[in-house]
Amino acid sequence: MTHRRWMLVWGSVALLVSLSACSVISPDSWLVAPIEFDNALDDDALDGGVDDRIDVTYSMANITADTAGGFWTESAGSWLHLDRNGDTRSRFNDEGFSTVHGISAVSPTNLVVSRTDRVDAVGSGTGIFRFDTQAGTWTRVEVDATSIGDVVAEVDGRIVFVDFLGGTVPGVFGDLSGSDQPKPFAIRAIDASGRQTTVLGAESGLAATAVAIDADSTGTVYISTDREAFTISVDGTPTSLGTHSNRVPVLAVSPAGEVLVGSSTAAETTDLAWTLVRGSSKARDVMADKGDCSRSADGGLAILQAGQPTGLPFSCGTKAAVWVTDTTFVLAIGDEAGTILVRVTPPRSDSDR
Repeated sequence: MTHRRWMLVWGSVALLVSLSACSVISPDSWLVAPIEFDNALDDDALDGGVDDRIDVTYSMANITADTAGGFWTESAGSWLHLDRNGDTRSRFNDEGFSTVHGISAVSPTNLVVSRTDRVDAVGSGTGIFRFDTQAGTWTRVEVDATSIGDVVAEVDGRIVFVDFLGGTVPGVFGDLSGSDQPKPFAIRAIDASGRQTTVLGAESGLAATAVAIDADSTGTVYISTDREAFTISVDGTPTSLGTHSNRVPVLAVSPAGEVLVGSSTAAETTDLAWTLVRGSSKARDVMADKGDCSRSADGGLAILQAGQPTGLPFSCGTKAAVWVTDTTFVLAIGDEAGTILVRVTPPRSDSDR
């Protein structure tokens, strides 16, 4: 496959555009850079087609690190893989009539995907699959579950997933009960040998309209609903991460253990300095209308560092988030009218200045 190069240099301070129109970037400023990428389909690229470079795209709710510094996104059957160097490694449309609920990479080209195959008005049930993106093959993972939502694959081969007990994943086409109705859920796991266990059972009594999950290197599972976020340790101990009001739960855990989660009243609300770096006029409009929390009506995120929350004033309207290094992350901000993928870099430490 040919490599298609975007011309964005991560961390560059050239051609800067700030919402505050400042010409000098403070060393204490967070840098928020819209990602420009080649949106041409793989077949077009192989046929010698021209680049289709954009930095405003369709809505993206599924995102995962690719295990090598890049990331994958999926939305309504459109798949995109950007590597750590800024190359579009793959961009294709899945011809299958299905809804994806969660993706998680086990290698740069192999994903674990939960999806519902929609063949009629009431749906045909959900499943977990291993997706070889190079071969284009899907292999079902046999699990005992009612209706599967978000999914995360851990380094030890364990797959953790949400099991909605009401029979239908919220928001799926054909859910005649309505996607705004909370549904009871459990959290299950299946290991590499096929042994299935329960992380959080039905006896918890929890219900939600949406659930996002992630996990860290210790095996702790992170869970966010549309109202609250919490963890379940390997010994089953729950710990609250706070409450929030984001209708779409967003959750991402860094390799260093820092957490992106819906902002709550407990989040620190100090004025965090940030600067929008580069970006087309359309990308800047999306950030101004959707991402800038001083102007947006949508909820934002907080970053938990050593358990202490800091609100991120550029993160409103975020539908998905992923860490690509220990310190930098990517947010998908916006909606169907326009979405931007932004790479966020924190201020340099004193030792780096």
